[in-house]
Amino acid sequence: MKKQIIYILILFTFAACTPKTSPLENAKKLYSQSLENNDATTARVALNTILMYDSANTEYQDSLSRLYLTSGNFDGGLKYAELVYNSGNATNKLKENMALAYQQIGETEKADVFLGTLLEDTRDYKYLFQKVVIQYENGNQMMFDSLSNQILDIAKTDSLVANTMVPMPSPISGGNQLVPIEAATMFLIGNNAFEKKQDIRTAVDYIQRSVQKFESFEMARYALMEIEKMMRGGR
Repeated sequence: MKKQIIYILILFTFAACTPKTSPLENAKKLYSQSLENNDATTARVALNTILMYDSANTEYQDSLSRLYLTSGNFDGGLKYAELVYNSGNATNKLKENMALAYQQIGETEKADVFLGTLLEDTRDYKYLFQKVVIQYENGNQMMFDSLSNQILDIAKTDSLVANTMVPMPSPISGGNQLVPIEAATMFLIGNNAFEKKQDIRTAVDYIQRSVQKFESFEMARYALMEIEKMMRGGR
């Protein structure tokens, strides 16, 4: 907070020293400089200042939304994203960010609506996979079964869908790993059987099948090791 106050003071001191330039123009210059320096903190301050003087500018609202969402400030990010969306200027990327943010704050119904719109507009099945993830997290078994089986059925005959890559957590190397949607869906089915139904046989079967589809699938291999440890411990 102290850092942010200092940045604001610097901004207005800079403005005071250059009377021929408007505060809005100074803020825009500071924003451009922050982008050159890859300085997200200063960029957020500059964008907030720009929007004080140009509150309806959707380009800067979009930029500030992305910065907030990237830093984990989902409420702040959604505040500006909704302004852009309501103006009719939302890109698919912004809609995707909004869906993920709503999912993060637990408003999964809103997330599901955005994902459905994106799927319809783009025919990119990564959005259908994300809908499967939401149903898994919500514990909606009927919808989870329906959507996950839908992906597997389509992937059998559509190579473009089968080759769609989706992010999955990487417990070994950290971050996320891009995984073919078919393998990722099989893993979710297996993990659902293990976590929600305590059906170890089905869990192992589907997780093993996911590894057969994608041999370097870290999350699946890690899950199999953990299940094996648990089984050994139970003997």
